[in-house]
Amino acid sequence: MSSLDLKIEGPEGPFGNEIFHLLRRFLQAEKAVTMESTAQSILALLPENGSLSTDVWIFGEICIELAEQIPYHHPSQLKLVGLLEDLGMSRKLGLTVPSKETSKGCCVRYQRLGESLRDNLACPDPENPSEYVNFHAFAANVFERRFFSNGPTWAIWAQRDAHEDRREEKGVIRDAYVLAAAQWILWYGQSLFKQVLFPGDAPDDLRPWTPGPLYHGKASLSLHRWHFWRDGFNAVASGQEKGGEAFGQECTSVAAKAVEIMDSLERNMTFTRFRIFHPLHN
Repeated sequence: MSSLDLKIEGPEGPFGNEIFHLLRRFLQAEKAVTMESTAQSILALLPENGSLSTDVWIFGEICIELAEQIPYHHPSQLKLVGLLEDLGMSRKLGLTVPSKETSKGCCVRYQRLGESLRDNLACPDPENPSEYVNFHAFAANVFERRFFSNGPTWAIWAQRDAHEDRREEKGVIRDAYVLAAAQWILWYGQSLFKQVLFPGDAPDDLRPWTPGPLYHGKASLSLHRWHFWRDGFNAVASGQEKGGEAFGQECTSVAAKAVEIMDSLERNMTFTRFRIFHPLHN
C-alpha cells in the first residue's frame, strides 16, 4: 500500500493546521494511528453546538482537499469516509431541525460539508484531472454512507457528463469524465441500482435529471437509462475511439469494471418470479 504525500494550500491558522496534521497522520498508510483516537482529537478541537460554525466548515474543506489528493483506489479514501462516519455521531457535526414525525426533531449531519461538496463540484482541471476523479470517489462513498439524502442526482450528473453529453475534450480530460462516472458505479452502484428497481417518489423538479443530448429517454432513473450508461462504459472498455483518439488504458480498465458491476447488479438483484422487478420500467 503506497504512502501519501498530502498537503494543503489553506486555510491558514492554528485550528486548520492542527486538523490537517491529525488527518494526515491518520491517512498516511505507514502510520499506525487508530480511528478512535483521531476522532477524539478532532472532536476536542471542534466547538460545542457549532455545527454551522466556521471551524466546522474549515474541517470539511480540509477533508475535501485531502480527498482530492488520495487516489480513488487507495484504502485511505475509505479510511477518511469511515472517520467522517464515526465523527458524524457527534452533535458537534449535526444540526437538529424541526420534524413533523417527531417532537424531538431530526439530526442533519454534515450540513457544512454538504455545502462544501456542492461548491467544489466543478470540471476537471487540465493541470490535474485526477483530482476530479478522486473527488467523485469521495462523494460517492459519502453518499453511500448516507451522510445526506441518498437520492441519485449526483450519480445521474456524473453519468450524464460522461455518456450523454457531446464532449469536445480530448485525452485525459475526456477520460476523467468517464473515470469519475465510474466511481459512482464502483462505490455507490448497488444503492443506485436499488433506486432503479424501486424509484419511489420522483422529485417535484426533474430539471436536474434532464438528459444530455445523446440520450433520448425521459428525465428519470430508469433501467433504460441504466443500460445506456452501461453501453457507454462498454464502448470505452472495448477501446472504441471518440474523435479519432483512443481512451487511456486506465480509463478502459476501470470502465470494464463498471460494466461488470452493472451487469452483475442487474443479474443478481432482479426477482421476476416475485414480480418485484418490472422489465419494462422506463
